[in-house]
Amino acid sequence: MPMPMTKNSKVTKPPHQLRQKLKDLINRLDKEELNLLILKDCEIIYSSKEDGMAPLLEAIERLGLEKLVNSTVVDKIVGKAAALLIAYFKAEEVYTKLLSRSAIEVLKKYGISYAAERVIDHIRNKEDTDICPFEKMVLKIENPKEGYKKLKNRLCVFHGKCFEQG
Repeated sequence: MPMPMTKNSKVTKPPHQLRQKLKDLINRLDKEELNLLILKDCEIIYSSKEDGMAPLLEAIERLGLEKLVNSTVVDKIVGKAAALLIAYFKAEEVYTKLLSRSAIEVLKKYGISYAAERVIDHIRNKEDTDICPFEKMVLKIENPKEGYKKLKNRLCVFHGKCFEQG
């Protein structure tokens, strides 16, 4: 059963509507072989097949914060690092297959509604040997802007994915 859609710990949609919207959006991700989908006013404003933090950072850089405010984010995996980026651009709601408890704390703190198929303690690395390196990087970060800067720098320096704001 999906995690209830919450906003400041209050259910904002009836459970049957929530389950259906979560199911529909996740099915859309799978059908289109996407890892990230961002919608605003029911229109797709960004999508990506790439995994990791790069797509969220690219969306911020390409679209700008103003266009992303009050958007709906559909992402396969949302940990604290992704939640900080989502809070940075002030999305309205998040739908995901996998959500970490630390991501829930960030989303609640910034009043972002969320629904997940599954909640876990920590997002793991691809080899499943440790916590995801992006999660480790933001363990002690609570400020979305600080998280954004740190994640953006990490992708540029260590992975060669440098984004120019446009």
